[in-house]
Amino acid sequence: MNDLRDSPVFIAGHPKAGTSLLRSVLDSHPELMAYPEETSFFRRFLPKAAGKSLLEKTVLSDRYLTHIFEWNQANPPAHQAGFPDRDYSHIPVAKVRRAVNQLVSERFRHDGDMLSAVILAYGQVTGQLTPATQRWVEKTPYNEHYAAQIFAWWPAALIVHTVRDPRDNFASYRRKHSNWSPEAFAMSWARSTQAGLDNLARYSADRYWMLRYEDLVVAPEARLRQLCKFLHISDDPSLRRPARGGKPWSGNSMFENQFATISAAPVGRWMETLPPEDVTALEIVAAPLMRRLGYTLSGQVNALAEPVRQNRQYRIRLIGRLLALTLEAKFPQEQAILHTAIVILSDPTQIETPVLLTDIEVPTGTAEQAHGVLYRRWRVFGMMKNIAKLFILWFKEIFRK
Repeated sequence: MNDLRDSPVFIAGHPKAGTSLLRSVLDSHPELMAYPEETSFFRRFLPKAAGKSLLEKTVLSDRYLTHIFEWNQANPPAHQAGFPDRDYSHIPVAKVRRAVNQLVSERFRHDGDMLSAVILAYGQVTGQLTPATQRWVEKTPYNEHYAAQIFAWWPAALIVHTVRDPRDNFASYRRKHSNWSPEAFAMSWARSTQAGLDNLARYSADRYWMLRYEDLVVAPEARLRQLCKFLHISDDPSLRRPARGGKPWSGNSMFENQFATISAAPVGRWMETLPPEDVTALEIVAAPLMRRLGYTLSGQVNALAEPVRQNRQYRIRLIGRLLALTLEAKFPQEQAILHTAIVILSDPTQIETPVLLTDIEVPTGTAEQAHGVLYRRWRVFGMMKNIAKLFILWFKEIFRK
């Protein structure tokens, strides 16, 4: 049991990037034990548990980790809001919690042991934990931002990070989050993707795998073979039958599609659902990472950039705007970002000069729209740092050699 506690698989990636599909693919594999819902362990449970006693942490696990087993369709509790289709009434929640208490009483070295105890308790109670089980699986978007903690607690952990074309990703995400602008989404997608690439470089491809959603759904057999090799599991027919908690899973699409198996239908949907201005806004921020991951750009960004590249007077006006922003900047870091953008505008040959700022998540990418629509949108929300970042991304795209 102790070896199993220390053998997790974490699924990471941006929301609506295929994390649920991957979890469902692994759900019924006889050598894996997958938790049926997201735990948000690192973002929600850990901050609440900081400084608490083991007893207090166990109580918190009832509220934030095992609460899902109170979900039912006949009389759904308030915390089931947003998940009306879930029903775990067949799983005795009290029995799961007793099993959690027993496991943490046997061993509790760090807060990560609470997560493994919860997931293994679920497996014990449901009978999914068997002698054949080699690893447990947890899926929560943004797990990529906690890779350092994951590998510190579980050196034998494996992480699979799903990444999706940001245009399709946004088309799906905005149906549930209509208040998100394409610019804000693109920055979030870029942070997630860059974190994944950084993790891959730091921890190696043997421990961290970035899996393109499109590759999984377009060529599932090839990717499933790779997945089995990465996880050191056998190729089992259950991988072709997505499930949740052992029951068939028909998809998590925001477009009300239902699929009995892995489907490529969602690929390229952005071309039918996103207006051109949203596509441009997404590509302005995400262009460099999209290129790196093999996603083809629509071409609108470069078309917008060309007039600025050729128009010296326009660049002079932008320098004036940036100088004004520099005076408004409240933090030295923002002033440094804006100063770098001014240098680039004044002397395009400086485009290759490294930007020595630690939290610029996206290395390059943007276009003329930043001066108009993007600039105004960020100002409305008072997001000074993001304005500065968008400007510098824009200039790097304009003067790309």
